Amino acid sequence: MTVVSGCLCRRSWWWVYNEAMGLLLPGFFAYAVRRLRSGTRLNALYDWTGRYPKDWATVPQAPRLWVHAVSVGEVVAASSVVATLRSCFPKAWILVTTVTETGMQTARQRIRDADAFAFLPFDLLPFPRWAMHRVRPHALILTETELWGNLMHEAKKHGARIVLVNGRISDATFAKAQTSLGQPVYRWLLCHLDLCLMRSELDAERLLKLGVPSERVRVVGDVKLDQPQAKLSEGLKAALRSELGLFSDHLLLIAGSTHEGEEVVLLRVYRQLQPYLPNLRLLLAPRHLERVESVMAMVRAMDLVPIRRSLCTGKPLRSNEVLVLDTVGELAKLYGLATVAFVGGSLIPRGGHNIMEPVLHGVPVLFGPHIDNFRPHADLLLKEGRGFQVRDETELVQTAWKLLVSEPLRRTIAWQAEQLLARHRGAAERVAHAIATLLQQSLATQS
Repeated sequence: MTVVSGCLCRRSWWWVYNEAMGLLLPGFFAYAVRRLRSGTRLNALYDWTGRYPKDWATVPQAPRLWVHAVSVGEVVAASSVVATLRSCFPKAWILVTTVTETGMQTARQRIRDADAFAFLPFDLLPFPRWAMHRVRPHALILTETELWGNLMHEAKKHGARIVLVNGRISDATFAKAQTSLGQPVYRWLLCHLDLCLMRSELDAERLLKLGVPSERVRVVGDVKLDQPQAKLSEGLKAALRSELGLFSDHLLLIAGSTHEGEEVVLLRVYRQLQPYLPNLRLLLAPRHLERVESVMAMVRAMDLVPIRRSLCTGKPLRSNEVLVLDTVGELAKLYGLATVAFVGGSLIPRGGHNIMEPVLHGVPVLFGPHIDNFRPHADLLLKEGRGFQVRDETELVQTAWKLLVSEPLRRTIAWQAEQLLARHRGAAERVAHAIATLLQQSLATQS
């Protein structure tokens, strides 16, 4: 019996998985209500329940590719893969799904080669089954750690190949997958994968230890590093700085993707540095836009004045004013204005967020000790001196000061970042070609 057919026959763990997901049903319902109340379109209910448009099932284009990217960072990585897949399969029909609203907006803006966009259905039967009837993919392409059991199970039943792209196994996931309960469940999840295209040797080694056959695992590089250097033109920089009320001599500290418990630390850091650097300004970008009001309240509590980015009119930004980003999909671009950047989710145990986004602009990046989700990136940046890990507020003040006061140091880091990124070019092309080879073999077998 093959591994794939074995997956379909392991009904005991499929049953365990579905029992666990059933317990989460109230949580899914609460999540849907919260999303709708926060402004998500009402017809998202059709997506979440797998009731995609019926005419998708009759589209004659082939092959049919379903690419899933959970949120903004994964969408950015998937965009170059989708573009290369389109060049390999000009007549393909490509669906891109996301989970978050910001991910959806970013996907529509950045992925020009997709034919359709939708939210991922909740992983509760019969929703993934209904979705598969409408999409009928030849390949289901999942990014990073998006292993949804029912979605993969139904895809296999429909004959689809399943590929993990930019695969990563975080410290927490690896530990959980080796527990007495986690081990068989993860073996069941992972056995659905036909091809695992991993971002690093560490991630590949972990996958092998979890029981994935070596012939299905390849290290192809990090697609998130295979992005064109995102340096803004001087004209665009000047226009953005003018819009935000920043003068040419202003130093800008951007704290991106922050969570509760981090903004207050950054505000204290700003209060400590600002008297010695009167031209320093701060921009806070909370990870979740629904927290904007609470972040603005924190700013006021520190006797500072919050300014919504969406209301910026070019009025000069004063030293007692703090910018709060309340727009979607703009952070990656605004990093290009930063003198120094801090990436959140890392001072608190959330695993961190994409610490490479500032690096794409040549901007020095700081991050906290909780960086499990981006461990290979952090190790790479620390090894080569392009990034700086801080344990607490004191270290954040000291390291930010060192970078803010030394333009030669920042110039050196920017040049080194460019060399680093150049060494990782081609990952997206390697991913797309590996998928194309797998698909061609599959289509040849079917014909």
